[in-house]
Order: sequence, then C-alpha cells, then structure tokens
Amino acid sequence: MSNKFYVTTPIYYPSGKFHIGTAYSTVLADSMKKFHELKGEDTYMLTGTDEHGQKIQEKAQSIGKEPQEYVNEMADMAKELWAKMKIDYNDFIRTTDERHKKVVQKIFDKFMEQGDIYKGEYEGWYCIPCETYFTETQLINGKCPDCGREVKLMKEEAYFFNMKKYANKLLKYYEEHSDFIKPAFRKNEMINNFIKPGLEDLCITRTSFDWGIKVLKDPKHVIYVWLDALTNYLTALGYLSEDDTLFKKYWPADLQVVGKDIARFHLIYWPIFLMALDLPLPKTILVHNWIMMKDR
Repeated sequence: MSNKFYVTTPIYYPSGKFHIGTAYSTVLADSMKKFHELKGEDTYMLTGTDEHGQKIQEKAQSIGKEPQEYVNEMADMAKELWAKMKIDYNDFIRTTDERHKKVVQKIFDKFMEQGDIYKGEYEGWYCIPCETYFTETQLINGKCPDCGREVKLMKEEAYFFNMKKYANKLLKYYEEHSDFIKPAFRKNEMINNFIKPGLEDLCITRTSFDWGIKVLKDPKHVIYVWLDALTNYLTALGYLSEDDTLFKKYWPADLQVVGKDIARFHLIYWPIFLMALDLPLPKTILVHNWIMMKDR
C-alpha cells in the first residue's frame, strides 16, 4: 500500500524535563505527518517515553518515589506538552505498557532460539546517564565519549546479541539503499567509526538493577535499554500480538526521526534487530543535529 505514511519520533527518556532538542525531533515528525496528510495519504505518527533503566530507578529513589509513579507523572507531562504544541500524534507508547513488555519478552526468546544471543560476562566502563558501556580506548580523557560525564568500572553477568553475524549484511544494505540514511555522511560515520574497526557484540541484559522487563527464562536479568527501547516502533503497532492490523497496514516505517546522539543505535543495532526478526527495514532514518547555544 503506497499511500500510507508511518513516521516516528524517538521515545524520550524521562529522567528530567524535556528540552528544545526533544521538541525539535517531535516538530519535525509532526510537520512531515501533516505534509503527507495534505497529500491525502493515510498517516500514522508514533511518539512516547522510554521508561526503564538504572537512571530512572535512581532518579525516582532520589525524590522518594516508586519508579512507576515517577514515570506516570513524566508521561502525563509529556502529553500535556505535546497538546500545548499541537502535536498531532496517533499513539503514545510507553515501555512500561503491558502491550510492549510482553512482545519484548517474545522477541528476546526468539533471538535466543535463533542463536543470536549468548550469555557471558561484561566488564567495562559504564556511563549511567547514557546507559552505555565503553571500552578503555573509547573513553575521552577517562570520561564518557558521548556526554563527557564520569564513568564507573562495572562487571556483571549479561546476555549479548551477536552483532558481528549481521555486519556484512548491514553494509550490503547500506550500499543498496541510498535513501536509508539521511544525510548520507552519517552512513560513512557508522561504517568508519563502528563497523569497519569491528562491530562489538551488544550487551542486552543487566543484573545490577531490576527496573526493567525481565527475561522470562532467566528472571534475574532485565532486558537492557536498547533492545527494550528500539522495538517500541513495532510493539505500538501490535507486532507479535493478537491484533496486528496496524502492523500489517503501516510497517515498514516510512520515516524515523532521531537526534545525532542516538544515531548509532538506530543506524546499526536497530536494522540488525529487524534483520534478525526477518522484517523489512524503515525506508528512511533522518538524523538531525543538535541545537547549539553558546557552544553547548
């Protein structure tokens, strides 16, 4: 069906108030939705909140609240903000929704059955705000290369997704689909900075905190942020659930809007997860820059 248009924003992490970058991503997606609507297309826009993880758990504890109570308040604030800005979304997905959690567990089990996931031990420098592990060589002056904050050396049992298995398939896809990544220079960044030096396998569970979706067959593990967060674009449409009408109608996404800080997750991990699920990839992922003020 060619006259449909499915557009997504990232799902936003509610550990603090939303900022101008959050608004920018959302306005871009909303403008594209309205443009396609004017063309008479059947449009669908998804936004939402990414509500699990250590950072949320710690934030809630620091203000004397349960994590669920805290994220409920933040999701309400987000919806109020989008209403004020006249953002015309069709669905607001939350990673604490039952409809999301059940499907993430099914996806995890499917990957495990296919041999895409293995258990190991993770030791690395962990940045809590970015929810990301780094190797010693990736650090800049001993700090997080993404946000410049302090990192902690952590070691724990974890499940890993075998990214290396799909690296060549991803490179081939990049080559054959020139519209997949916009602007095009982002593709070269991914190839030169992450894929060519050797794609690291991705840590996808944690045991050092419990605010997250539990692995059904090994419940001391919670499914870690990127596998949980990225799959929202599918779970919101009813993928692997009883009513998958929206999924059949709107997938693949026509446009996914993301900021440059989450480019790697959307341009490498996300297409690989989709390849492992044997699903078509989004037509275009648009990566925008930051809005800078006084060099920050």
